[in-house]
Amino acid sequence: MKTIIKIMLMLAVLAYLAVAVTLFYRPVEDIICHRMEIEVLDTTTAQFVDEDYVRDVLVAAKIAPEGQKLSRVNLLEIEKALRENPYLMSANCYYTDKGVLCIDVTPRKPILLVMASNGQRYYLDEKGSTMPANRFCLPLCVATGNITKEYAATGLLPLARVLYADEFWNRQVEQIYVEDANNVILYPRMGNHKIVLGNTDQVGDKLARMLLFYKKGLPQAGWNRYESINLAYEGQIVCKKRKDKK
Repeated sequence: MKTIIKIMLMLAVLAYLAVAVTLFYRPVEDIICHRMEIEVLDTTTAQFVDEDYVRDVLVAAKIAPEGQKLSRVNLLEIEKALRENPYLMSANCYYTDKGVLCIDVTPRKPILLVMASNGQRYYLDEKGSTMPANRFCLPLCVATGNITKEYAATGLLPLARVLYADEFWNRQVEQIYVEDANNVILYPRMGNHKIVLGNTDQVGDKLARMLLFYKKGLPQAGWNRYESINLAYEGQIVCKKRKDKK
C-alpha cells in the first residue's frame, strides 16, 4: 500500500512539473530586455565610476540592449566593450527570466597621479597599469619629474602601493618628485622639510625609520628644524638643518 502511495505521489509531482514547464517556460527568443541593472563593485575610496558612466560606455559603443529581444543581445560583446574601457578592470553580464539585463563591473583602483616632465599625465593603478587622467579628478598623491611609463610601473609602483595602503602616509605625503631612479624625494603635508629616499628599494624599511623619527626625533627638535631628512643610507637617518636654524 505504501509503495502505491509513493508511486502516486511521484506521478503527481511529475505531472505538476510538466504543467508548470508548459505554462511558465518561454523560449529566450521571446523575452524582451526591459531594463538594465548595473552594479558597480567599487572597493576604492574615490568611487569615480558610477552607473551613468557604464551606460555612457555602452552608448559610445553603440550598444543599446533595452527593448531588444534577449536572443539578439550579445553578452560577450557587452562585456568586451566594458573590459576594453581603461577605467574598468572586469565586467560580468547575465539576464534574468524577467527580461532584466544585469551588469556587474569592477573599476580599476588608481593609487597615484603621474604628471611627468615629458608632458604625460595619467593615473597609475595598483597593478601598474595606466589610466587617462583627463576625465576624472581624484584626490591622490601626485608624482612629478623625470618619469617614464616603464619607471612608473616598476620603480614608482612599490612606493605608491605603500603610501596608498598606509593611512598615515596616505595623508602625509602629497607629492613625489623624481630627479632620477636613484634620487626620489617625498614632500609631506605636515612639516617644512623634504624626505630623500634615494631609490625606491626597501621603501618599507625607509618609511619605518622615518615614522620612528617622526614619533621620537622631530617632536623634540621641532618640525621645521630640518631642511631635508635623508633615508637613502641603510639603517641611517641623515638630517640637514635649515640655514636659519642653529
